[in-house]
Order: sequence, then C-alpha cells, then structure tokens
Amino acid sequence: MTKPAPDPNARADAYRRAQEGDDETTPQRPPHRTPEEWRDLISQRIEDAMRAGQFDNLRNKGKPLDPAPEPHVPPDMQMANSLLKNNELTPAWIADRNAMLAEIERFRAKLRQVVTDFQAQREQARSTAAQAALEQRWQTQVATWQEEIRLLNRRIELQNFKQPVTFLEIVKLRLADEIKRAGG
Repeated sequence: MTKPAPDPNARADAYRRAQEGDDETTPQRPPHRTPEEWRDLISQRIEDAMRAGQFDNLRNKGKPLDPAPEPHVPPDMQMANSLLKNNELTPAWIADRNAMLAEIERFRAKLRQVVTDFQAQREQARSTAAQAALEQRWQTQVATWQEEIRLLNRRIELQNFKQPVTFLEIVKLRLADEIKRAGG
C-alpha cells in the first residue's frame, strides 16, 4: 500500500497561519511599540504607582538631593563641574544655548503680537482698499519674518554645532509653523 501524498496547499496554509500568528500552537509575540507608546506606558505605570501610594515612604522624601560626586563622571570633570557650580558659572555652550532660546522666545512673542494686531485690523477693515493695503502690509511682514527666521536658523545651526550633546539640539524654525503657533 502506498501512502497518499500530503497536500502541499495544506502545508502552505499552515505556514502562512504560523507567520501571521493565527496558529494556536505558535506563541503570540507582543506587539511592537513605538517610543511614544513606551513613554505612555511608562507614564501610566508611574501614575498608577503614585495613586497606589508606592512612592509615599521613600527614603529622604521631601529633602534636597545629595550633591555627591557623580559615579559616571571622570574625576577631572567632577572638579571642573564643582568649580563652575561653586562660582555660579555655566559652561559657555549652556549660556549660549540659553541666550538662543531666549532670542527664539522674543521672536515668538513679537510674532504673536503682530499676528494678533493683524487679525484685529482684518476684522475692522471694511473696504476692499483697506483690505488690500492690509494684505500688502502682511506680505511685507511675512518677508521680514522669513529673513529673521533665516538668520535665527543660521545661529541655531551654529549653536547646535557647538553643543557636545545632541539631545539638547535646538530645532530650526519654520515660518508656517510659527504663524500657526501664534494663532494666525
């Protein structure tokens, strides 16, 4: 007696089900999470633990942190950092970064004010001539902002090159995004 040949389609279907995770014999893999989903999960777990009171009895709760030397910082850098801290100084790249962030915030505040003023003027403009003049002034202002953003982005680029850590990189500005942020 001869054995019947196995059905090749049945084996292919079983393989496909196993790859898709439909086969009950194959253990299910956890879903792949994006970094945002991990942050959400971690934040949720921390909040749950806080609500459950798991952080209420921590040692030194409510007291300042111990400014002991960092174990992962080389001794020469620890000394340099303590000298800077004791003399209330900051490294040049940090001071420059803070100045750049302040400059960006000044630009954004000015932009918010101008956008608010233009919106108020647009609501008051009744005639088409007034609206056309207002539109011409808006286009001139947009051109001015584009030049300001070009210069700011150049300074941001230079600042990012000076910084020793990439996660503190300052993101370049885009005029359309800044106008949206300002409510325009």
